[in-house]
Amino acid sequence: MAVTPVSGVDSVSTTNGEAAFDAAVNNAQGSEMTPELEDMMIEGAISIGGQMIIMPRANDILNEAMSDE
Repeated sequence: MAVTPVSGVDSVSTTNGEAAFDAAVNNAQGSEMTPELEDMMIEGAISIGGQMIIMPRANDILNEAMSDE
């Protein structure tokens, strides 16, 4: 099945995007992690871990408890 190309795709330049990305990486590597930032990252990781690991299992347990079996 043939697909027609989107017009204007040829004019997209990745050099600006690459330069912005490289500048962001260099900026991140040059900065130090503060204790406040470290605490925020730990709290975020705990929150994400709870959402992705604990909550689905808790939902399964709740569904089993509420089933008629």
